[in-house]
Amino acid sequence: MPDLAKRLFAGFAVLAALSVAILVAGKLYGRTLVHAGHTSSTQHVEITIGSDTLSIPANMIRKEEQRHSGKAKRVDLYIHWPSISGFRDDLAGDFNNVDPATNSIVFVSIMPRMTTRDMAGRFDPVYRKVMTGGPLAAGPELLAHTLSVEHGYIGEHLVYSAPDVRNGERFVARCQDSDAANVILAPCETEIHFGETLTAQIRFPARLLKEWRGLHVALPVYLRDLLASSGD
Repeated sequence: MPDLAKRLFAGFAVLAALSVAILVAGKLYGRTLVHAGHTSSTQHVEITIGSDTLSIPANMIRKEEQRHSGKAKRVDLYIHWPSISGFRDDLAGDFNNVDPATNSIVFVSIMPRMTTRDMAGRFDPVYRKVMTGGPLAAGPELLAHTLSVEHGYIGEHLVYSAPDVRNGERFVARCQDSDAANVILAPCETEIHFGETLTAQIRFPARLLKEWRGLHVALPVYLRDLLASSGD
């Protein structure tokens, strides 16, 4: 009996050890699935594009291969709205959400500017000339016009605000038409110039058009704050 008891005890000990190992492995695997290429590190990465240097938290850089300091042609970010945060464990559900109806992630690609004017600056000299049809309401104090197919705009409309009474600036975005907006994660795009040589292409879910004022004010300020020289 003592030998049997010892063997039973040893067997239970092995099973207990295996259970603990499975539990730990399961937690680690689950954490890996949650991160799915993300990082929660807030260590800043210094990236130089053109003549501008950016200091960006690693958890805001979408592509793993871009999370290193040095020179680059572009960097791709993803930003949780409205917290303006990079990836965090408590926001993992939002970063992994692929439903256009509920997604709250804004995608930003920063690269050297190719035009002298950003999207708002092109409103009068370019977009006003390719609008078709009458304006439609597109959100709080927003109007929308279909953009001309003959000028190469396929299934797109322009969404815009009236000029700001203080500085004359408009909010301007190009959005895919409603059928595409129901399946594309971020069907609306705007663009702003910042720094000496940079442009930021900003893509966001159509549902965030109702929060356009916040986007219009907060994102340019945040992007300028990423410039490494902004605090000098």
